[in-house]
Amino acid sequence: MTKRADGKGGTRDSGGGMPAGKRQQRGGVTMATIIDELMAQGCEREKREKVCRTRGGESCAFDGAMIVLQPIADAVHLVHGPSACCGNSWEGRGSLSAQGDLHHRGFTTDLQELDIVYGAEEKLSRAIAAAHEQVKPRAIFVHATCVSGLIGEDIEAVCKKAEAALGIRVIPVNAPGFVGPKNLGNRIAGEVLLDRVIGTGKPPGDAAGYGDRSINLVGEYNIAGDLWLVEPALKRAGIPVLSRMTGNASFEELTYAHHAALNVVVCSRALINIAKEMERRYGIPYLEVSFFGKTEMSKALRAIAARLERLDAERQPSAASRQDGGPGVSERVEAVIREEEERLAQRLEACRHLRGKRAVLYTGGVKSWSFISALLDLGIEIVAVGTKKSTVEDEEKMKELLGEDAPLVEEVTPKNLLKLLKEQRADMLIAGGRNQYLAVKEGYPFVDVNQERHTAYAGYEGLLRFAEQISNSMSFYRTLGCAGERANRTEHASCEAPGADRAAAPGIVHHKADLIIDPLKHSPALGAAIAFQGIDRALPLIHGAQGCTFLGKVLLTKHFREPVALATTKLFTEQVVMGSEESLATVTEGFLEKDKPELIGILTSGLSEVKGDDAAGTVKQLCHRRPEAAIVHVPTPDYEGGLEAGYARAVEAMIAGVVKTAAPPSPLSGAPGPGGPYINVIAGSHLTPADFTEIKEIVRSFGLEPLMLPDLSALDGSRQGMSALALGGTAVGTIRDRMSSALFTIALGRSLERAAALLKERCGMDYRVFGSIAGLADTDKLMETLSAISGRTPAERYERERRILVDGMRDAHSCFGSKRIALALEPDLALQTSCWLTGMGASPAQVVVPSGSPSLSTIPAGQVVIGDFSTVEGGIDLLIASSHGERTAQRLRAPLYQLGFPVYKVLGATARTTVGYRGTLLMIYEVANAMTATDK
Repeated sequence: MTKRADGKGGTRDSGGGMPAGKRQQRGGVTMATIIDELMAQGCEREKREKVCRTRGGESCAFDGAMIVLQPIADAVHLVHGPSACCGNSWEGRGSLSAQGDLHHRGFTTDLQELDIVYGAEEKLSRAIAAAHEQVKPRAIFVHATCVSGLIGEDIEAVCKKAEAALGIRVIPVNAPGFVGPKNLGNRIAGEVLLDRVIGTGKPPGDAAGYGDRSINLVGEYNIAGDLWLVEPALKRAGIPVLSRMTGNASFEELTYAHHAALNVVVCSRALINIAKEMERRYGIPYLEVSFFGKTEMSKALRAIAARLERLDAERQPSAASRQDGGPGVSERVEAVIREEEERLAQRLEACRHLRGKRAVLYTGGVKSWSFISALLDLGIEIVAVGTKKSTVEDEEKMKELLGEDAPLVEEVTPKNLLKLLKEQRADMLIAGGRNQYLAVKEGYPFVDVNQERHTAYAGYEGLLRFAEQISNSMSFYRTLGCAGERANRTEHASCEAPGADRAAAPGIVHHKADLIIDPLKHSPALGAAIAFQGIDRALPLIHGAQGCTFLGKVLLTKHFREPVALATTKLFTEQVVMGSEESLATVTEGFLEKDKPELIGILTSGLSEVKGDDAAGTVKQLCHRRPEAAIVHVPTPDYEGGLEAGYARAVEAMIAGVVKTAAPPSPLSGAPGPGGPYINVIAGSHLTPADFTEIKEIVRSFGLEPLMLPDLSALDGSRQGMSALALGGTAVGTIRDRMSSALFTIALGRSLERAAALLKERCGMDYRVFGSIAGLADTDKLMETLSAISGRTPAERYERERRILVDGMRDAHSCFGSKRIALALEPDLALQTSCWLTGMGASPAQVVVPSGSPSLSTIPAGQVVIGDFSTVEGGIDLLIASSHGERTAQRLRAPLYQLGFPVYKVLGATARTTVGYRGTLLMIYEVANAMTATDK
């Protein structure tokens, strides 16, 4: 128990947090000073009307700053905070670059509780030095986060000192998430470029030869390679690009951007401040364009040419002074437009069937109106446009394209989007990736146009790709049949793990470093949010800056490919300074009124925990005032544990806050369920949605009815309808009224032993913890346990599956013998996987986990390391890790088998069965195939 500042000058006891006196000032920089500086940078200069239209948006200032700066791929982007801010977002943005790969790497100081208590400026200094030594970047950007901003870390002083010592640019970025929405973070990043990068260098000889014709592209991030479809046309028209801000940019080219003749602003909502300030400082004019769609692309080329010629005329009135003596820029542009439009018209003939189709469009910034133009180019009618992420200027441009009666819609919740699709008889939804599964569920063709997309849509070629994507999606649904029809069959994979009587791992190495590269760890709040997806009509609510929820929801959606229930209190500067308990209560009661959840989980982030919010007290008051729903508090600060720990804490909170206490049931007299007496099954975060279904089937085969806590089988694609709440899963009433009278409790995953013990303490029933229920030995143990509880022998189906598994193990054993395999997984999954690999004769040479766990001492491996992807060593035949492990596998020249969280680069991860005899067999086959494929 520690003392924690309460935000009002006093202290109060709290189960975790930080001592008072350390969080408001350190290094002579106060929190108020930081906030004042950031707000001044973001909103004051030039009265930036597009900066702070609302306090809304869908992410935070930290995310906005990273979106702008991270595409600089020859620079390190070091996140100074708990690993969640980096872990939830790295490799998640769609920018491509030919300048390096550092934009797809994750660098973080991974602040822990003691760092927060005593300060981490020295740790940051060492991390900067380590980054410089290990990857030799051209520059290092150091990003503040909510936690480091709140405790007053003086990153500016650290960066200044490091820059002098290392001889490279080390640049602070003060944009912690709570200071505002993503848009404000974009602008703060722009101020960083203006004040610390642009104007500090000179163009090399070849760039200097561009003369007065060069342009900068501002607000273009080369998403999916958009820029690579635009620059060739500019080059053919004789318009050289001097600097890109910031897609495909090198750090050096940004330093001499002030030598350009013209700034071409591609996304004014993000970086109009750069264009305006460069005009003031350097006399460089700017214009705003879009490159999406034939009409806008041609208009952009003409506008650029006209402005360059006007500038040339102002400098050199005589036409004879033209630099090359050849055709003017406008003539060259017209030749390019004529050629491209003719070629595009011929190729678009294959997409004539799109004409007359009806679309609902929901995106933000320049895309909100430029994709209107692109859709109109294809002859598609726009029947509704979501404007939540659009500025006033964006809306005016929409009206120019669609008329004063343009169908603009401010309310764009999934429920309302679905209503629009139905009422407007829309044929498709064009939106961001987080809305994909609304369309998928309801059977509407969908195209992702936001920053996570994998297809470039800019320029003439991009319009053709856009049309093809729409056409392909429509063709698929036409083949499938009526809207809403789905076929989600459970597929399988595998896993095997001998259990608790295995020999302990030889040793556990805690890789302590000031710099974490490519983090394996995810936030405990993310794990807790996953747990609540398995409770019917539940809502997890993250009490923190909105970026925590936005980034987490994007990652969860990419992994599960399902709508995910997750809400936020959206803490901004005023709540951070003045206190946010009232905001937490107001937001919670708002959800109770609007959505009628049966369970709300209040997940406190690193920001609210360090700040000292009395979330537990607020929850207690809410429970008293609003008894119609269960409300539980789950402390999930980013600096304590990881995904698995947060999931376990959420399960414990549900047991403590929902399950009724009761006398222990007598043997074989538990309350009867639909299939027989109840048993409790507390299932871990390492299991797939298909695993939950498999487990229920196994339990029911013994005449028992499983009470799953939670039940993530609803995330297998079977959910019906759209809701802000988690749909499917175990009902709150079932947890409350029936778990206390169950016969027995089975906990699947060693991280859940405390939850099983808590259930015994409250209700008296015995329990057994399984480190794994995969593989021959551990599945046998599960079957034996269920036989003892029920008095029945395993069904013939499972006897047959066991024989098939034994035969398959014999068939595949030669593929595994003496193979060295590395695992980078959450602890419970690492235990389960390493055990069945050992049973097949393979050698788990190294197991890397993100955080400590009870599982670690029982993992059979040559080495167990608490670390990150950069600690995975070579000399292996296979890497088993999440999709984030792809780059590590390439570095080690080993194949990658994607398992764990998140998996989004291959399909079918949530449909894999990885437990029981059947799941083990299929996992054996898949892993064997992954290894042998590289031997051919």
